Amino acid sequence: MQDRCDVLVVGAGPAGSTAARYAAEAELDVLLIDKRREVGLPVCCGEFNASPEVLRTALPAASVPDEPDLPRRAIRGAVAVSPGGREYGFDLPGYTLDRDALDRSLADAAVRAGAALSLETTFRGRDGRKIITDRGTITAGVVVAADGPLSLVSRSAGMERCAVLAPAVTCRVDGEFGDRIRLYFGNSVAPGGYAWVFPKEGCANVGLGVQGGTTSVTLLLRAFLARMGFIGRDVRAGFVPVAGPIPETVRENVIAVGDAAGQVVASNGGGIATAMICGRLAGIAAARHLLHDEPLRAYEHAWRSAVGRELGTAKRTKRMADWVLGSDFLIERAMAALGDRGLRNVIVYGGLSAPRH
Repeated sequence: MQDRCDVLVVGAGPAGSTAARYAAEAELDVLLIDKRREVGLPVCCGEFNASPEVLRTALPAASVPDEPDLPRRAIRGAVAVSPGGREYGFDLPGYTLDRDALDRSLADAAVRAGAALSLETTFRGRDGRKIITDRGTITAGVVVAADGPLSLVSRSAGMERCAVLAPAVTCRVDGEFGDRIRLYFGNSVAPGGYAWVFPKEGCANVGLGVQGGTTSVTLLLRAFLARMGFIGRDVRAGFVPVAGPIPETVRENVIAVGDAAGQVVASNGGGIATAMICGRLAGIAAARHLLHDEPLRAYEHAWRSAVGRELGTAKRTKRMADWVLGSDFLIERAMAALGDRGLRNVIVYGGLSAPRH
């Protein structure tokens, strides 16, 4: 493995691979490392993404990434199910796909742009511009922390970790599930969060996320599967940052992106699109810093201008929702008061005003 580079990206998820691609397209020497044996595995993700049209409405100031040229299952709507079983439906164009295939596609794009990819390479620490890995020391001009919600890279630069990490678990259930995603609310299902059934080709991604608590998410998933009459396989658990972005995403020569920066829609846990949006801005900022001596802190301004307002609104919406989600009675009342369109606004747009269609 090389011992120096212009930009070192730690983590080959959507944020890291996108950052590596855009830095490499500026003809910088880019090294993308990941501790895993294979990009994209294991998968712990709902694997649903809203359509570009929905994303452009939700994030009007951002450059929304194009839909990936990968096999996918078209989704036309959503159904939210209350604790008492009442259903609320609304349109939600989008698609589900295989997250591991998406991650591999994005990493391949970075390599085609000129980035080098080194798998089974674990970040151990940082001493200024020297990055210590289990395969040697690398000197880098800019380091991109894209190593997830428990980011060791951003912590090494003195950045804060996301204040709230919600446990989540997913699995795969074989069968046909139509073309509408389903969301289940209630403390007997997912305390402080929700469970989901996201249709895919010949199967569904089934999972749940909760807000803290002491109950094992794996036990909750087993109970939900039994309740639905499902048989799950390929169970994976992880964490989702749901407290909004961290206060500072640039320190010294390190910039944080994606889950490491808390760039997730706190009200619904979605983070694929925002990771790619901010990853692009991270790669561009690193290039402009190294090639044109622009301040690296320009990245902070760029991503906050693109998605900061919306992520902040989603964070405030989640804070209000946390109070409601603690009681099935309040959930039932709130869902009835919001109705189909109100729930679509809160769930999809994080509480932002959205067009009626």
